[in-house]
Amino acid sequence: MNAGSKLTYPVRFAGKRRIVRLEGEAYFDVVADEEHPFVVQIHLGEITVLGTAFNVNAYADAPVCYTTLVHGKVKFSTLNAETITLSPGEQAVVFANSSTKREVDLEEYVGWVDGMYIFNDRPLGDIMKTFERWYDIQVYYETPNLRDITYSGSLKRHGTINSFLDALELTGDLTYKISGRSILIYDKADEQA
Repeated sequence: MNAGSKLTYPVRFAGKRRIVRLEGEAYFDVVADEEHPFVVQIHLGEITVLGTAFNVNAYADAPVCYTTLVHGKVKFSTLNAETITLSPGEQAVVFANSSTKREVDLEEYVGWVDGMYIFNDRPLGDIMKTFERWYDIQVYYETPNLRDITYSGSLKRHGTINSFLDALELTGDLTYKISGRSILIYDKADEQA
């Protein structure tokens, strides 16, 4: 389970399906049982598996859910009854009214399980949202368009956020100030003015 996540499940599974409810992000490695499929319910639908390893990113405050298949096969059923079947290395990207399937670099989406955050051309706003959950901080932008600058790189999950922020500062794009649990990110040019 990743930071800020909640998994609800019964003390004992009963009936034909093994059902759990997820809010947030979790990595599952499910033992095959064709007579009792494993089902992960999220706010935008449900994922049904027979035996596989996959990651689900479905935070309630995000308008999109990502289901990434590592091995095996999963079926994602959206709220509007659309079904997406995934093969290894594929990801379902689901919004409230639309969905799509794409091939992805697995490490970027499941690296956190092994203690690494990996970002490939990701907007700063998305990266910092991940860190807000993990480090229990709040990020503010004095210059809103800084959220859209894309970065690539990796960070050890158990390191400090300061090492990441210091690396960002070295790009020359921005600088930051920390006050308690709040981080203010602003344009480096504004600092010199």
